[in-house]
Amino acid sequence: MAVDYGSLLLATVISGVCLSSTMIAFWFASRRDVFKLTWAIGILALVAHVVAYSFYSRNPQAFTGALMVALLPLGFAFIYCATRQFFAMPIRPRHVAVPMTVSLALSLPPLFAGLDGVAFIAQYAAATVLLVISGNLYFKNRSQAGPLLLMAALYYVAALSFGLCGIVLLANGEWIVNGVPDNWAERVNIVVAIIGMTGAGALSVALDQTRLAQHHRFEAVTDPLTGLLNRRGMILTVPDKALGSYAAIAIFDLDHFKQINDRHGHASGDEVLVRFANILEDGKRNRDIAIRLGGEEFALFMPRTDGENAASTVRRICAMLADEEFVGNGLYRCTVSAGIGFGDDRRPSVSDVLARADSALYAAKKAGRNRVEIEGNLRLAI
Repeated sequence: MAVDYGSLLLATVISGVCLSSTMIAFWFASRRDVFKLTWAIGILALVAHVVAYSFYSRNPQAFTGALMVALLPLGFAFIYCATRQFFAMPIRPRHVAVPMTVSLALSLPPLFAGLDGVAFIAQYAAATVLLVISGNLYFKNRSQAGPLLLMAALYYVAALSFGLCGIVLLANGEWIVNGVPDNWAERVNIVVAIIGMTGAGALSVALDQTRLAQHHRFEAVTDPLTGLLNRRGMILTVPDKALGSYAAIAIFDLDHFKQINDRHGHASGDEVLVRFANILEDGKRNRDIAIRLGGEEFALFMPRTDGENAASTVRRICAMLADEEFVGNGLYRCTVSAGIGFGDDRRPSVSDVLARADSALYAAKKAGRNRVEIEGNLRLAI
């Protein structure tokens, strides 16, 4: 005699409806996070499966059973799609159509033939596979955030509980159930479903908020045009600490940049800025930090260097820009002036070294531009 799981099934339905409503509300607040809507649709499909499951336990009709075995893989297919969207992966109709087609092909024929136990095994297998591949996505991306590993664990545990349900039916040879299965694995599965849905919903919200906070922080410290750190990013990455003898800062200023904007347009000016930012990234050492200070001014923080190496790096960067050819109202080239400031045994602060570099840059501009100046009046013409 099948057992009516009563309160457990009701708790599953209530938990699913609440989580779906929460996700839909979050999606309305931020329409760009489509994964929340997809996840909510998946959970609602699983809630509908539980309702059909409950009806089938009281009156095992073929139509109710067909609805039940169709809704389970549908729900988990949508959850898999939501997981892909969470990681900015594309989704295609096949991500729902393929698991649904395979699951229905394996479950509906035996169900209508009276072998509802075989239909249960097929739907449990489909749920297990979809949960495992969803969990794998979280596991592969676990380095992005700690909770992703916990999310993967929730999916794996849920997959195990569905897999056990199918294994128990296979082991007992229950090809005909005439209702719903009644065994320890089924009860464990319902409890795991409640815990898993609640935990996954809470973690999804927490992960999304963490990712949103990281995105805002990235925007706050990054120059939107060039992708380099901005002045705020420099302050956070290179705080105003003391610099010893083996650290240097270079400041670059594009020569006659206003004339480029006036003659060739601001779009061309932006192209020059972006190209020079790329040159900075290509020409610096791995440990160096490139910054856009604002306008046409850039900086390069060079830890663990000496005067000769720092000057060589800056000269190379300036020469790389001078070799570039730009297209505006005709072909044109652009040059850059640079000043280098150094730390020393008196351990000046970053702001002091920046001031030294700025003074050297002023000297380079005054001396005719398209050159590098080092503090202390050592001039290095390009």
